Amino acid sequence: MKDIPEFLIEANNVYRTKHYIVRQIISLQDNCLNGNELFSTDTYFKRTKLRDKQYDNAFNERINIDGKRLPSTAFSRNYID
Repeated sequence: MKDIPEFLIEANNVYRTKHYIVRQIISLQDNCLNGNELFSTDTYFKRTKLRDKQYDNAFNERINIDGKRLPSTAFSRNYID
């Protein structure tokens, strides 16, 4: 059984920028003061040859192979080399 790339685990969306593969985990936050908001927990994985190959294998049928970010009202970022 093949290992699942870390950037796919629990992801709602994955896209690629010039230097990173980004995993978005989207959640709905109930904010009593401002109403509901979409919160994105973003993890930026530095692009490597192995990660690019894994990404290409996972998304080779996309029309836009790099994908795009899903909009959210708030986010947090974490970077992984």
